[in-house]
Amino acid sequence: MSVTIPATEPRSALLPGPVFSQLIRSEWAKLRTVRATVCCLLATAAVAVGTSVIMATAIDKEGPQPIGQLVINSHIGYGVGQLAVVVLAVTTIGSEYSTGTIRTSLTAVPWRRPWLAAKALVTAALVLVTGVLLSIVCFAVAYASAPAVAGSVTDPSVVRAVLGGGLYLSALAVLSLAVGAILRSTVGGIVVMFTLIFVVPALGSAPALSRFAHFLPGSLAPGSAGWTIMQPGPMLGGLGPWAGFGVLCAWVAVAMAGALYLLDKRDA
Repeated sequence: MSVTIPATEPRSALLPGPVFSQLIRSEWAKLRTVRATVCCLLATAAVAVGTSVIMATAIDKEGPQPIGQLVINSHIGYGVGQLAVVVLAVTTIGSEYSTGTIRTSLTAVPWRRPWLAAKALVTAALVLVTGVLLSIVCFAVAYASAPAVAGSVTDPSVVRAVLGGGLYLSALAVLSLAVGAILRSTVGGIVVMFTLIFVVPALGSAPALSRFAHFLPGSLAPGSAGWTIMQPGPMLGGLGPWAGFGVLCAWVAVAMAGALYLLDKRDA
């Protein structure tokens, strides 16, 4: 009698789960139906655009305004508005742990890394679109308020700096989400990101630490690596636009790598 030995099933068959496109749709449904998402995006818009309007009406302008300075002025509101993006991104993952829905999510998706990647991608895409639109609106306000402008809006450095507002906020959102996943806490993630963005740069303002501040992911005012992508040219004594953005992306990569590793190693 011959005995047929069944072929060993691949692990993917033993642990079936949704494909990545389904994860994207699922995470998008969760993100857009949470009230905090709308509140945080509206807060970011209110601060960014409101600051641009104040700058446009409060600053006396005489003669042609350098277009590069208008770009810089249009992003001043991002200094405070970015905190709402941090809250949004951290809450996206932190609420899963605080409400216990993380167990349901990981039961439905046996492969944990694609789940976190989908959540990060959806959050990044939403913040990217929002950030680009806000950056364009803020720049339009600054441009319209100038009696005359020296420079062209089609200059590649101007276009990159204006669109860079979306790139910066998007990368910051993924970094915040990764920190929230590592700490598994909404409050803890917000505190860490607040310290990294607002407290550490203030300590780095000392002459001996000023060079270190250029390699921070973000700050309240221009000067960090992340802000360079929103500058028409290199910062004084700092990094170039793409070099600085590369440093920010390095922060994001390290944080996401840590979050993915710990997600696999720890229980829900």
